[in-house]
Amino acid sequence: MTTQTGVRRPRISLFCFRAVAALTALFAIGQPIFIGSYFAGTFEALGLHSAGAVFLQGLSLLILAASVAVVVMRGRWWFLTGSVALFLLIHTQATLGYVRALQWHVPIGVVTVAVAVGLAIASFRRGAGSPREGRR
Repeated sequence: MTTQTGVRRPRISLFCFRAVAALTALFAIGQPIFIGSYFAGTFEALGLHSAGAVFLQGLSLLILAASVAVVVMRGRWWFLTGSVALFLLIHTQATLGYVRALQWHVPIGVVTVAVAVGLAIASFRRGAGSPREGRR
Protein backbone atom coordinates (compact mmCIF):
# COMPACT_ATOMS: atom_id res chain seq x y z
CA MET A 1 0.00 0.00 0.00
CA THR A 2 1.30 3.52 -0.70
CA THR A 3 1.03 6.71 1.29
CA GLN A 4 0.57 10.26 0.00
CA THR A 5 4.32 10.48 -0.64
CA GLY A 6 4.31 7.30 -2.74
CA VAL A 7 6.27 5.20 -0.21
CA ARG A 8 5.08 1.62 0.14
CA ARG A 9 4.03 0.58 3.64
CA PRO A 10 3.81 -2.97 4.98
CA ARG A 11 0.12 -2.95 5.97
CA ILE A 12 -1.26 -6.36 4.96
CA SER A 13 2.08 -8.10 5.45
CA LEU A 14 2.43 -6.48 8.87
CA PHE A 15 -1.08 -7.60 9.83
CA CYS A 16 -0.19 -11.18 8.84
CA PHE A 17 3.10 -10.99 10.71
CA ARG A 18 1.38 -9.70 13.85
CA ALA A 19 -1.21 -12.49 13.72
CA VAL A 20 1.41 -15.22 13.33
CA ALA A 21 3.70 -13.62 15.95
CA ALA A 22 0.87 -13.43 18.50
CA LEU A 23 -0.12 -17.05 17.85
CA THR A 24 3.51 -18.15 18.12
CA ALA A 25 3.91 -16.30 21.41
CA LEU A 26 0.76 -17.91 22.82
CA PHE A 27 1.91 -21.40 21.87
CA ALA A 28 5.41 -20.70 23.22
CA ILE A 29 3.89 -19.60 26.54
CA GLY A 30 1.78 -22.77 26.57
CA GLN A 31 4.78 -25.08 26.34
CA PRO A 32 6.05 -24.58 29.92
CA ILE A 33 2.45 -24.74 31.16
CA PHE A 34 1.94 -28.13 29.49
CA ILE A 35 5.18 -29.58 30.80
CA GLY A 36 4.43 -28.21 34.26
CA SER A 37 1.10 -30.03 34.18
CA TYR A 38 2.94 -33.19 33.22
CA PHE A 39 5.30 -32.81 36.17
CA ALA A 40 2.28 -32.22 38.41
CA GLY A 41 0.87 -35.61 37.44
CA THR A 42 -1.29 -34.98 34.37
CA PHE A 43 0.52 -37.42 32.12
CA GLU A 44 -1.55 -36.53 29.03
CA ALA A 45 0.07 -33.08 29.11
CA LEU A 46 3.30 -34.56 27.72
CA GLY A 47 1.43 -35.30 24.50
CA LEU A 48 0.19 -31.70 24.42
CA HIS A 49 3.75 -30.48 24.97
CA SER A 50 4.97 -32.63 22.08
CA ALA A 51 2.11 -31.53 19.80
CA GLY A 52 2.80 -27.91 20.74
CA ALA A 53 6.41 -28.35 19.65
CA VAL A 54 5.31 -29.64 16.25
CA PHE A 55 2.84 -26.78 15.86
CA LEU A 56 5.50 -24.23 16.86
CA GLN A 57 7.80 -25.62 14.20
CA GLY A 58 5.10 -25.00 11.61
CA LEU A 59 4.45 -21.52 12.96
CA SER A 60 8.16 -20.75 12.75
CA LEU A 61 7.99 -21.36 9.00
CA LEU A 62 4.94 -19.08 8.72
CA ILE A 63 6.57 -16.31 10.71
CA LEU A 64 9.62 -16.52 8.44
CA ALA A 65 7.42 -16.16 5.35
CA ALA A 66 5.49 -13.28 6.92
CA SER A 67 8.71 -11.49 7.87
CA VAL A 68 10.02 -11.79 4.31
CA ALA A 69 6.76 -10.23 3.08
CA VAL A 70 7.15 -7.35 5.54
CA VAL A 71 10.71 -6.68 4.40
CA VAL A 72 9.72 -6.86 0.72
CA MET A 73 7.02 -4.27 1.41
CA ARG A 74 9.71 -1.93 2.79
CA GLY A 75 9.16 -2.91 6.43
CA ARG A 76 11.87 -3.03 9.05
CA TRP A 77 14.71 -5.56 8.76
CA TRP A 78 14.43 -6.61 12.39
CA PHE A 79 11.28 -8.57 11.49
CA LEU A 80 13.41 -10.90 9.41
CA THR A 81 16.37 -11.14 11.79
CA GLY A 82 14.10 -11.80 14.77
CA SER A 83 12.15 -14.40 12.82
CA VAL A 84 15.30 -16.23 11.73
CA ALA A 85 16.50 -16.28 15.36
CA LEU A 86 13.12 -17.58 16.52
CA PHE A 87 13.06 -20.22 13.77
CA LEU A 88 16.49 -21.49 14.81
CA LEU A 89 15.59 -21.45 18.50
CA ILE A 90 12.34 -23.36 18.00
CA HIS A 91 13.94 -26.06 15.86
CA THR A 92 16.93 -26.40 18.19
CA GLN A 93 14.57 -26.55 21.15
CA ALA A 94 12.41 -29.27 19.58
CA THR A 95 15.45 -31.34 18.63
CA LEU A 96 16.90 -31.11 22.13
CA GLY A 97 13.56 -32.09 23.62
CA TYR A 98 13.17 -35.14 21.42
CA VAL A 99 16.66 -36.40 22.32
CA ARG A 100 15.94 -35.65 26.01
CA ALA A 101 18.87 -33.25 26.43
CA LEU A 102 17.05 -31.43 29.22
CA GLN A 103 20.15 -29.62 30.48
CA TRP A 104 19.97 -27.57 27.24
CA HIS A 105 16.26 -27.93 26.45
CA VAL A 106 15.06 -26.01 29.52
CA PRO A 107 17.33 -22.91 29.34
CA ILE A 108 16.94 -22.61 25.56
CA GLY A 109 13.21 -22.95 26.11
CA VAL A 110 13.27 -19.90 28.37
CA VAL A 111 15.10 -17.93 25.68
CA THR A 112 12.68 -19.17 23.02
CA VAL A 113 9.64 -18.00 24.98
CA ALA A 114 11.28 -14.64 25.65
CA VAL A 115 12.15 -14.10 21.98
CA ALA A 116 8.68 -15.17 20.81
CA VAL A 117 6.93 -12.84 23.25
CA GLY A 118 9.37 -10.00 22.56
CA LEU A 119 8.93 -10.32 18.81
CA ALA A 120 5.14 -10.31 19.14
CA ILE A 121 5.16 -7.25 21.42
CA ALA A 122 7.62 -5.39 19.18
CA SER A 123 5.45 -6.03 16.13
CA PHE A 124 2.55 -4.17 17.78
CA ARG A 125 4.60 -1.10 18.69
CA ARG A 126 3.88 2.16 16.93
CA GLY A 127 7.04 2.33 14.81
CA ALA A 128 6.73 -1.23 13.51
CA GLY A 129 4.49 -0.15 10.63
CA SER A 130 6.59 2.71 9.42
CA PRO A 131 8.48 2.13 6.17
CA ARG A 132 12.25 1.94 6.27
CA GLU A 133 14.32 4.71 4.84
CA GLY A 134 15.31 4.40 1.20
CA ARG A 135 18.85 4.71 -0.10
CA ARG A 136 20.08 8.20 -0.74
